[in-house]
Amino acid sequence: MKPRPISTRRRGVVAALAASLAARGAHAQPAYPSRPLKLIVPYPPGGSTDILARAFAEAMGRALGQQVVVDNRPGAATNIGTEAAAHSPPDGYTVYFGTSSLAQNPHFGPAPTVDVFRDLAPVSLVATMSFVVAANPALPIAGPAELVAAARARPGKLSISSASLEVTVKTLNHRAGIQLLHVPYKGGAQATSDAMAGHVDMVVALLPVLLPQLKAGKLKPIGLAAEKRSPAAPSIPTMAEGGVQGFSTPAWFALYVPPGTPEGFVARLNAAAVQAAAQQELVARMLDQGIEVQSSTPRELAERLRRDWDENAALARELK
Repeated sequence: MKPRPISTRRRGVVAALAASLAARGAHAQPAYPSRPLKLIVPYPPGGSTDILARAFAEAMGRALGQQVVVDNRPGAATNIGTEAAAHSPPDGYTVYFGTSSLAQNPHFGPAPTVDVFRDLAPVSLVATMSFVVAANPALPIAGPAELVAAARARPGKLSISSASLEVTVKTLNHRAGIQLLHVPYKGGAQATSDAMAGHVDMVVALLPVLLPQLKAGKLKPIGLAAEKRSPAAPSIPTMAEGGVQGFSTPAWFALYVPPGTPEGFVARLNAAAVQAAAQQELVARMLDQGIEVQSSTPRELAERLRRDWDENAALARELK
């Protein structure tokens, strides 16, 4: 017996019912984000990275229409935070405040237990900071060229402190052909204060760490480890201007999510990051502290990570 054909009227009723059910299902799905997000920051509260992260989280929260809560996970040179983010659910509600250590740690240690290319998905660049070499005001050195001349005249005699930035100092010594005596400290505050007190001749740190002392005249700038001068301190020359080539090691900060996060959520987070980076009040406030706010596409961030990873791999072989 042949099945009876469905009437045109009945087909219309079935189609309308299907459309109604689909609409109900769509409305049942809450818009993203529907609750606060967590931003994992791999540094303790109070430092320049944490200050940037909290300011960006606030601006990004306004763009998303949801609060972005900072979750500090310091330790193991950022690896603890990296691993926590990589192992989080890919639901769009955990974001990682990654740093350029993602490109450095695999080569100089401590090596992470995750694959930074496989276990993290890029969202957007957030900001860059430059390292700066500064000296005690009494030191008779006024720029990169004078530093090189003085260091070559007295190998191993001029001292430079840092918050355990061994690779940065090794790179400076190697690229400049000098032998500065590195005095590592556990924290940037002590490294800076000892340079101001004259216990060490110089200090190298991120610009936001030293900018207040430079503005107050308690330290004097020698040179910036960057390809170009910083708009936060345009009077400070780059090390390249004084003849030290290849000593450009800016720190960058960026947003990542666990792999498998829905593409639509990643796109929404990227749009919010771009919107946050365009907020002039945030840009001006961070620049006053030596931080240059930026944004990017996920692909541009992925390319930057790969480029810096390759450069660090080459540097590690060079410094052996």
